[in-house]
Amino acid sequence: MLVHFRSVGRRGCGRAARWVLVVCALLAGSAGAQEDQGIHREPEDAGVPPSAPQLTKAPELLKFVEAVYPPEALARGEAAEVAFTIDIDETGKVTQAEVTRSAGPEFDAAAREAVLQLEFSPAEVDGKPAPVRIEYVYHFVPKPPPPPEPTAVVEKPVNFRGRVVERGTRDPIANATVYLPEQGLTAETDEEGRFELRGVVPGRIKVEISEPKHRKFLTTEELREGEVTDLTAYLWKKVESGFETVVVGAREKKEVARRTLQKQELQTVPGTFGDPLRVLQNMPGMARAPYISGALLVRGAQPEDTQVMIDGVPIPLLYHFAGGPSVINASFIDRIDFFPGAYGAKYGRAIAGIVDVGVNSPEPKRLHGLVDINLLNSGFYLESPLSETKNYGTLAVSARRSYIDLLLPPVLEAFRSPGGATTVASPVYWDYQARYDLKLGKDRLEVLAFGSSDSLAISQSGSEETQPFSLDTHQAFHRLRLGWNRLTDSGWKLSLAPTIGITPFNFQIGTVFKGGITSHDVNVRGAAEKELVKGLSVETGTDINVANYDVHFEFPQVAKPEDTEPPPPRVVSKHVNVSTYAAYGEAVWLPLEHLKLVPGLRFEAYQLPGGTRGSLEPRLAARYELTDTLTAKAAVGLYRQAPQPAQVAPTFGNPELGLPRSRQTAGGIEWKLSQLVLLDLQGFYNWRDHLVVSSQDFVERNGQQEPELYNNRGHGRAYGMELLLKHELTERFYGWVAYTLSRSVQWDEDAKVYAPVEFDQTHILTLVGSYKLVGGWELGMRFRLTTGRPETPISGSTYNADTGRYFPVEGVPGSARGVTFHQLDLRAEKLWTFERWRLSAYLDVQNIYNASNPEGTLWDYRYRENAPIRGLPLLPTFGMKGEF
Repeated sequence: MLVHFRSVGRRGCGRAARWVLVVCALLAGSAGAQEDQGIHREPEDAGVPPSAPQLTKAPELLKFVEAVYPPEALARGEAAEVAFTIDIDETGKVTQAEVTRSAGPEFDAAAREAVLQLEFSPAEVDGKPAPVRIEYVYHFVPKPPPPPEPTAVVEKPVNFRGRVVERGTRDPIANATVYLPEQGLTAETDEEGRFELRGVVPGRIKVEISEPKHRKFLTTEELREGEVTDLTAYLWKKVESGFETVVVGAREKKEVARRTLQKQELQTVPGTFGDPLRVLQNMPGMARAPYISGALLVRGAQPEDTQVMIDGVPIPLLYHFAGGPSVINASFIDRIDFFPGAYGAKYGRAIAGIVDVGVNSPEPKRLHGLVDINLLNSGFYLESPLSETKNYGTLAVSARRSYIDLLLPPVLEAFRSPGGATTVASPVYWDYQARYDLKLGKDRLEVLAFGSSDSLAISQSGSEETQPFSLDTHQAFHRLRLGWNRLTDSGWKLSLAPTIGITPFNFQIGTVFKGGITSHDVNVRGAAEKELVKGLSVETGTDINVANYDVHFEFPQVAKPEDTEPPPPRVVSKHVNVSTYAAYGEAVWLPLEHLKLVPGLRFEAYQLPGGTRGSLEPRLAARYELTDTLTAKAAVGLYRQAPQPAQVAPTFGNPELGLPRSRQTAGGIEWKLSQLVLLDLQGFYNWRDHLVVSSQDFVERNGQQEPELYNNRGHGRAYGMELLLKHELTERFYGWVAYTLSRSVQWDEDAKVYAPVEFDQTHILTLVGSYKLVGGWELGMRFRLTTGRPETPISGSTYNADTGRYFPVEGVPGSARGVTFHQLDLRAEKLWTFERWRLSAYLDVQNIYNASNPEGTLWDYRYRENAPIRGLPLLPTFGMKGEF
């Protein structure tokens, strides 16, 4: 890590006594763009593009040591400065100091001896202590001769004081210079942004306040005799900054395909309505889902083959119903890691990809909040320390609720034809998150609670052409997670996080058919990691997940001729336990200067209704730096997951099912075309077997013949190429081009062919760009182009006299394709900054040119005529955000 500091000696002082901390969290690609402004930069891993983690806490000087002034130079009144590059370890001690700009042997030796004794508070990256490298300049300034001692010293009282904060956010600005040019008085703000001046001559005074990252502040104040004048100065943050922080090695790049997006990229992508998790749909390897599903379709696999987690805790769904917003508030999200395949041993139970959403670890120094109101829902976010003077910890809470249930019924009624059926739809969703953090010495404790609920009730009264109909569904989940982290004196980073939760799902169709599945979940994750020797670090841990499912269904029964009343419904209830117990180990080894190997091994024991299944899953990733800007990479791994609960439940499924398996390989290059542009190109090939497929066979169970329902005879493969051309995030612009060329097929036993899977899409192209204009405006666009999904052609129909129904005559499965999808989305946002708060208004328009984009085909009952099911029409959404 390279963090740039500048030390400045005060007028008349003997040593560096004032610090200006310059920290501007930019991506690694922007480092080179700033070099012409005098900022020194060192490469992270030579040729390995940094993954842009965040510096969450900069090192602060705790102990200053004054150097011995060379006697001869002091006698001559000679000033000097010596520049160093110094290494600070994770405890804050200086371990190395290298002279980068010399002032002569005497000055160099004296300054180096003093610098090696400096002590800092530990720097933190992504909330964890981390070693850093900084540039430090030591100034030698000869002291002026001491003035004659006065007979009596009378300290003048403080009569001008104040606080300097950032306009809009009210964050305190430390190390700002407060200068009174007419009286020659200066002061410097402390960590809370406060300053004091003594003996200011009363009257009208000019005040100048400056700080490198903010615009200069000028004002005129009136001071009265015998009174103390208070000033609160609100400084505008500069759009452009000449300083930077380059984070290296904080989150080591180990995987072949890990795509990480930061906060600004997550909240301003057009077509996502400011929802960070919807940005995932614009990444390479992610197929486009139908507009109302919100499914994650990774490299041609089924949605259930990708696991979604929040801080390592599995959750059952990522989006609210009908492709709504994600289930976690945007302000709670710190980062999103997306692994489309060939991921490391830390994760498991997914034969496709992993999505791990990192939650903020807030450290607010005051109350901070945000309110977001748009046409679909409203939400808020609040964070605050529980005490401004004592260490009682910090608390952050957020919640959101939709009001579609209030807006949709009048719309449906307005479009109802005269004499037609009355339809009432009441969709409701809400979610919440709360987090408490407390630091106790080397320990960090956290409590995280989050949950989501979706309800949908549809009722139709019926008419001359339609039958009465009603549908009620409810899906929810709730989680409570405890967390503990510690960095030991021996260098081990320890963490433990137990979680409990409940996941209910219930539905009812009409008055006679209903059912539900409720799971009670317990998850425990623990990890220990350490750098054993230089070039070799290890991580080992456990990952336990226990899920107890209660399955309940009620079926209507056919009345017998002799029955005088309708028979009661048939009730079927089952209890299913699907639990997994895993241990893993992973190493990062640098056997050669430019070679990085990441071997890993994961053992998983699956407890299923039919017995325990063991799984040993080796993984290996490698990265080799061909040049300073070009890196080759490859990975291979074995992955398994449990069948779905309904597939192994007695009566409903096959308890004897085994584990679906995937053998994944991937390889490619990362080429840094410039300091701001990265090209990531990779190919992949995945073999999938032991897949669960439906079965018409009968098997013997408990001494009698029963339907098999499901078996593990499915097998298929997915292969292709993914390209990501990304312009790294700068102060004004970010953007990327994502392209996927892929093929995903599975064996069709009836047709005896490898048929494309349901969501296979050959070409997937996404263009994203956003630019900040002057005056608080930001404009963005997103364009998507994808191949249509596979379809089975229908050439006619046959009539069945026994049932009185027509049945389609189908061709080869997957031999036809739907219409190519294309859509342009635009977003405009305007920001107003006031002294104590900020307000923004945004307009997000999907499908700006109103492309039809059919999502399917609707046939008449004889399969002779058809009509397309239209996709999402032009959809504008307006919203406002307020932040204080």
